[in-house]
Amino acid sequence: MAAELYKAIIVGAPSVGKSSLVRRYQTGEFRETHTATIAADLSAIAFDFPEGKVVLTVIDVGGQETFAALRNTFYVGSHHVIFVYDMTNKETFRRITPLYEALNDKICIQGDRHLAGSLVANKADLRSEAVIDEKEGRMMANLLHLEYFETSALTGDSVSEMFHFAAAESRRLHRRS
Repeated sequence: MAAELYKAIIVGAPSVGKSSLVRRYQTGEFRETHTATIAADLSAIAFDFPEGKVVLTVIDVGGQETFAALRNTFYVGSHHVIFVYDMTNKETFRRITPLYEALNDKICIQGDRHLAGSLVANKADLRSEAVIDEKEGRMMANLLHLEYFETSALTGDSVSEMFHFAAAESRRLHRRS
């Protein structure tokens, strides 16, 4: 049986840990040094479900505004959007709603009125420094009809669950349509 192919994009402000989340899932590594993603970085992640194999192409979209026009080309045809913010940085949380609205205007996933996706509060290892609490994050996720995760690229907490959900939900929504 052939693998089912789906496309997910991971977006958010610069330095929230988007690339670190992808790297943590794929290699189990975390690097203290950070190199900004220029435009986008593509990865393929395979999942084995009882019903068959799913390959999720993850497009890690750079957060710098200078690449906004170029990023738009990566959004089309996405099945799942992973919005990431840094729970220790209020400004990265404030950028989620405008980013969601901009993406909602650019892509329509599976004909739904809402984007299919996840809201991810990253850097849970720094919970003692958090300025966005779980209640506020969950409220935002509910308002935007997104699944909520608290992750840590440093420790790996909930990273696998987040990507597994993206693959499973992409598959579920595609089969529903």
